Amino acid sequence: MKVAVLASIEDGRILVDILQALASAGVGAYGLRIRRNWPGLAQAEIFARLEKADHYLAVLGPASLADSWIPFAAGFGIGSKLGLACYRLDPDLALPRYLAGLPILDSREELQAYYQAEQAEWLLRSERQQAKAALLELGISYHAASLAQCVCDGDTRAVELFLRGGFLPDARDKHGVTLLCLAARSKHLAVAQLLLESGADLDLQSEDRGYSPLMDAVLVGSPELVDLFLAKGADPDLLSKDGQTALVVAVGRGDADIARRLLEYGADADIADKLGLSARKYAALFKSPALAELFGLPSASPAPAAPAEGRAG
Repeated sequence: MKVAVLASIEDGRILVDILQALASAGVGAYGLRIRRNWPGLAQAEIFARLEKADHYLAVLGPASLADSWIPFAAGFGIGSKLGLACYRLDPDLALPRYLAGLPILDSREELQAYYQAEQAEWLLRSERQQAKAALLELGISYHAASLAQCVCDGDTRAVELFLRGGFLPDARDKHGVTLLCLAARSKHLAVAQLLLESGADLDLQSEDRGYSPLMDAVLVGSPELVDLFLAKGADPDLLSKDGQTALVVAVGRGDADIARRLLEYGADADIADKLGLSARKYAALFKSPALAELFGLPSASPAPAAPAEGRAG
């Protein structure tokens, strides 16, 4: 960001003070002393000096307020839709109506705070524009459906650009599935890590079946994602639309290893789903020796061997 500070030649000393204040605030700036003969300059020369900046600050004093360059600067700044503010040398100085609505700064502290905030916003906009341009160079359009597809494809670089471009990590696809759930369903650990680092809600459930990212990771049988979500503090006892917990999903898959991980992180084995069955009861029904051992159930008896068929002699 670059600020052009415009001041009458009589306010040269104040101009130096303002530039020093901006420099100490980490804001790039340069000064333009406006002489009385400025209307005689070529238009191209005037614009060449102004176009180096993307923000303008007009220094207003009792004498300079009547100078013709001030309405010109106001019109140029407003017309170009670039940042224009005024630094008032006297807080009691009455301003003309055409300056109404512009930021008016009356002290060094206000000046520094205003331009530090402007610079932060400018940097954010610049970063977003660069991210969008990078996506276009990759042949990826900047919209939600493309982001969801990149998550499903495991394109970490593209997902990072979407996030830098302004998309929220808790965005959803057209079916209401969160990005983190999409990453889990596609078993993309790196994308899931990126979304979590960017602030994604670990327990935000999708709208299609009410699964959390942890439930989706259990369903696809990804111990790496299960470990990641549990280590980050995922709630293992959230209920899906069917009232199932992640532990019920694990038992339904017959996955004793993931079920053990969930129990180690405090999953409740006795929460009943809408059918009235809990993970423990499902384990008893499925008669899996590994699950029976895990839940402390009686060992399942091996099924009797089928009698051999024979022919009478």
